[in-house]
Amino acid sequence: MKRFVCLILILLAVQTSNTQTFHDTIPFRTNLGLIVIPINFDNQVKHFAFDTGAQYSVAYGWAKETLEKTSKTITIRSSSNLRSKLRFYKSGKFKIGSKTVSNHQILNAPKNEIFSCHKIDGILGVDVIKLLNWTIDYKNKVLVMHPKNYMPTAEEAFYPLDFKFTKNRPYVFLNHKQKYKLKFLLDTGAGSLSNISNNNYNLTSLDDLPTKQFYSGSFDVNGILTTTKPTIFKLKNTTSKNTVLSPVISYNNQKTSKIANSLWKNKKLFLSLQKNLLLVSQNNINQNYLAYSCSIMVRNGKMIVVKLEKDSELWKMGVRQGDEILKFNGKSFSDFCELDTYQRNIAKTEKSFEIKLLNNQKVVITKNVVLEE
Repeated sequence: MKRFVCLILILLAVQTSNTQTFHDTIPFRTNLGLIVIPINFDNQVKHFAFDTGAQYSVAYGWAKETLEKTSKTITIRSSSNLRSKLRFYKSGKFKIGSKTVSNHQILNAPKNEIFSCHKIDGILGVDVIKLLNWTIDYKNKVLVMHPKNYMPTAEEAFYPLDFKFTKNRPYVFLNHKQKYKLKFLLDTGAGSLSNISNNNYNLTSLDDLPTKQFYSGSFDVNGILTTTKPTIFKLKNTTSKNTVLSPVISYNNQKTSKIANSLWKNKKLFLSLQKNLLLVSQNNINQNYLAYSCSIMVRNGKMIVVKLEKDSELWKMGVRQGDEILKFNGKSFSDFCELDTYQRNIAKTEKSFEIKLLNNQKVVITKNVVLEE
């Protein structure tokens, strides 16, 4: 009998060991600057953005069509300050890599143009991310999923950041000039620049720094485009514990200050929300920013200027945000997704493009370093 009990205990120990030593490597794509991974729902593959800035996981439209609804709803406020009442649906069991998540509920949000274009079916929020530990390899575009008790080995070069996970929100703290401690949401659902919200901080010393002014816009979780007028600058030599970071910052009117994916380009992060731990693979990060002075979008079947650098060549010609154009690289577009995809593919190559204005003038737009050192 004792031998039989011992055998059972050994088997249980082996099973426990196996469940605690998985390290699933999940390739991701970077549409919109996001971390997009496959998730298996009832043998159907959905593509979700891995988003530490989202407190809840979200499905775009399909949950309402395929899952059982609950009586539970929540009102969320997006980065554009839009309030939306969303309903939870029973997502049952789904798989990320080899890990099965059970008894989960997911919010349903309406389908939207930008995420549908890039085949993003939903958002994987902190409600799931906090269950596991993660290594995000931005250089090789892989996400490694670890058990929640896993820690990197001593041979892996990582540096701790000043980090706290509280009220379902992960925050990174940067010290500036040893005087100010700036609080940023760690937001892997932010694909462009990190930002400082003028709702959080009133920056009065930007006149002393090289800056660029843009008229721009961003998409929130609902796919809503919100226009903004950010000032771009570099926040030099901030520290987070013993790591020095010089992020390029968009100072704007969004509701929350965030650290975006672009800061970690070619780096690795190790994230454990339950252990209040964020590690980075480099202890001195100096971000550069290359950008075009304008970008174009289709709205209501017309091509319009959606982003524009103040004092650029186009600006001096009298062009403003929202103005219509005739041609983009000699082509006419009336479909949002076709132009968006075409333009982003050009951006990846860093090649120039040409736009033709309503007065038939042609202007070549090049990608340049926005802030000179």
